[in-house]
Amino acid sequence: MCARYTLTRAEKEIQKLYKVQLKEGFAPNFNLAPTQEGLVITADEPGIAQKMHFGLVPYWAESTKLNISTLNAKSEEVLEKNTYRPLIHNHKTCLVLADGFYEWDRKSGKSLPYRFIVKDRPVFAFAGLWSQWKSADGLVVYRSFTIMTTAANKTVGKVHDPKNRMPVILPKHTESAWLSKDISPADLLSLCVPYPDENMDAYQVSTAVNAAAVKGVINNKPELMLPLNSQ
Repeated sequence: MCARYTLTRAEKEIQKLYKVQLKEGFAPNFNLAPTQEGLVITADEPGIAQKMHFGLVPYWAESTKLNISTLNAKSEEVLEKNTYRPLIHNHKTCLVLADGFYEWDRKSGKSLPYRFIVKDRPVFAFAGLWSQWKSADGLVVYRSFTIMTTAANKTVGKVHDPKNRMPVILPKHTESAWLSKDISPADLLSLCVPYPDENMDAYQVSTAVNAAAVKGVINNKPELMLPLNSQ
């Protein structure tokens, strides 16, 4: 499961790399956790990067309370799930912008965090699906997203065993295809494959990142993503 990631680059760099306008200001996040707002680009509005909540709330849900099972969507099961099948069929696809993500090595019985990055890509995109929830009176609109997952490559698998999953990181040349409304669901899902090992790096970070919040305050500090031995 990908339950934590980072997006720390300046707005101007994101705009330049993805040729988009930011709908709202976005502050760097060094420990982006469920329910917090991430930055996404949707197939419906490909020229805009907009904020949405991490953890998908289906449009038919009774409230915006998050079910942790919708943080990620297994790409192999999307067409079988009532929560995700309508989204992929209606091209509610999105790019979830990031510059790294965390996974935890629990083989020793402890939760030891590692940060994973993509070489030579200061910002990259996870494949995502998004949904819009509205309150009964229509006054509250809540947009949210889930991150697609696939089988882990060796780099992630060393840490994420035994679940052996990783987020779907889209190579730059397939990002436009993920947002295309002219591609079938099956062809879209064929893009959900492990990212090449040779294009990724990983390093251990402090267990301080394990907490999404400390005494009710969001745990979001630059030092959280520093290599362990540099702190």
